[in-house]
Amino acid sequence: MTRSVALVFIVAVATAAALVGCKDRAVPGAKKDPEYAQKNLLSTAPTPKQAVNGDFGGKVVYLGNDVDKTSLKPGEKFTVVHYWKVVQPPGADYAIFTHVRGNGGEWMNVDMTKMRTSYPLGDWKAGDIIRDEQTITLRGDWKSPVATINIGIYKRGGHTENDRLPIVSGPDDGHRGIVVSRFTIGGAGASATPEAPPAQASTGYVVRRAAGPITIDGKADEASWTDAVSTGPFKDAQGSSAPVPPTSARMLWDDKNLYVFIDVTDTDVYSQYKRPDDPLWKEDTVELFIDADRNGHGYVELQVNPNNAQFDSWFQTTRAQPGDEKWTSGIVSAVVVDGTLDNRGDTDKGWHAEIAIPLEAVKGKDAAMAVTLPPKVGDSWKLNVVRVEKGKDAKTITASSWAAISMADFHAIDRLQTVTFGDEKGALAVAAPAAPAPAPAEAAPTPVAPAPKKGVATKAPAPAPLKKMKIDAKAVAPAPAAAKKPAQP
Repeated sequence: MTRSVALVFIVAVATAAALVGCKDRAVPGAKKDPEYAQKNLLSTAPTPKQAVNGDFGGKVVYLGNDVDKTSLKPGEKFTVVHYWKVVQPPGADYAIFTHVRGNGGEWMNVDMTKMRTSYPLGDWKAGDIIRDEQTITLRGDWKSPVATINIGIYKRGGHTENDRLPIVSGPDDGHRGIVVSRFTIGGAGASATPEAPPAQASTGYVVRRAAGPITIDGKADEASWTDAVSTGPFKDAQGSSAPVPPTSARMLWDDKNLYVFIDVTDTDVYSQYKRPDDPLWKEDTVELFIDADRNGHGYVELQVNPNNAQFDSWFQTTRAQPGDEKWTSGIVSAVVVDGTLDNRGDTDKGWHAEIAIPLEAVKGKDAAMAVTLPPKVGDSWKLNVVRVEKGKDAKTITASSWAAISMADFHAIDRLQTVTFGDEKGALAVAAPAAPAPAPAEAAPTPVAPAPKKGVATKAPAPAPLKKMKIDAKAVAPAPAAAKKPAQP
């Protein structure tokens, strides 16, 4: 994958990180420890408390694990020791994922352990028996009464279940992973019964149709924006080194564009990148990932930063193959900064990006993509919005997003949110007109006056001017011919 915002967080190679794309990464500051690896290579097979014997593609057997507790409270720490046996080395292209899941939609990505850093799959040899210990802290807001640990082996850069080694045997979770341990959850924050799925789980976020024209000026002062539903606060990316200030987004659509307005809280609005297709992901920016036909491959990535510089790329398959950064989406954007752009000596409030995405752009370079354009009411796409932040004194970026991601994988195409196109009221189907009541036999029908025509939505009054700097849409000068861009996932 040639373009993602996540950077490699390895202190020893910090200078190289600027050239690395959004690829699988180790724990921040983690380094190989050969002595630790040697101590955790076993000479004989153990007898784990929880035997599993799950076979991944005939190459690796997950023997089982030891856990220090089977009942947890939200926010509680626990330790699990995994045991692996290598039949055939899977190779350096593969890595292990570990997810903690609840039945109310809770999810944690806890892939990395000290052994996986010290002895990665590229070092594994046939016959190895590996002790792999990790300590996990359950999320404090966990509500599900249960939690499971699901483990699998995936090809680096892959985004679909087909990129994972198949399950030959073991408690298959149906997604090319194996359920290796289960916990009961009690105490504050846990629900007595599983949460019911949201009422609109199948439709997700409903994008209202704009009631009138949308002017791309970074202000969102049209009446339609007032009615647009907010995504709510973004979630910090798993592995983010610090909390990210609040961010949220709203969306609208019409026959030509998908409109996205992103509110970013930021006390230091800054980015050195000012030209189209600069590596915007290395500093403050917002990103969108859109998989319009929802098939897990063939998607677009779009970025806009506080300088109103844009970055776009088309991925023909997944990020395992380089994105086409020469492709141009044709988006129109505008940014308003609430503060002073690129002045690190003051305190800002944030910035706002308003983006019009041509509907045709979501097909990328696949003209045959099975997407109806313009969408019909009730049609659905998959997408995510990501915010990247790099503060004044920060050594690395942090991130938050609408759909849960990890710092190791900003694309996360398998986790995109569902958005469904509604009408101006947010309805997903046109209601059938009610049958008129029959008139009394002795009475003549009463004429009905025609309903007045619906007026055009007017703009809301403009807010009082703030101390802002407006950057007009597409005000950034085109980039001169330059060397090839640094890669990112």
